Amino acid sequence: MRAHGAYLLVCGLAVALASLAAGLQVPTVSASPQKSATVVNRALKGDRLPVLAPAGNANTAPSSYEKLPDGCEASVSAMTKSPLARTPARCIS
Repeated sequence: MRAHGAYLLVCGLAVALASLAAGLQVPTVSASPQKSATVVNRALKGDRLPVLAPAGNANTAPSSYEKLPDGCEASVSAMTKSPLARTPARCIS
């Protein structure tokens, strides 16, 4: 029985050393900067952004947001200052 254990140990070490030697011989690829042939025009990219309102007008809310429609209740408590207090959750119609 001891002969089999020693045989397995030697075979395991041989496999480990062989895989280590094979791993060291694999050529590595270095990351070198290469110029891309693709040309991308980014000149008009900035016009996709939405236009924001000036900071002075941020406090004025339209009158349609101040009151919920008739028969609707808010998604959160009306006592909060959250914009969700003016968002209808359930409406009876």
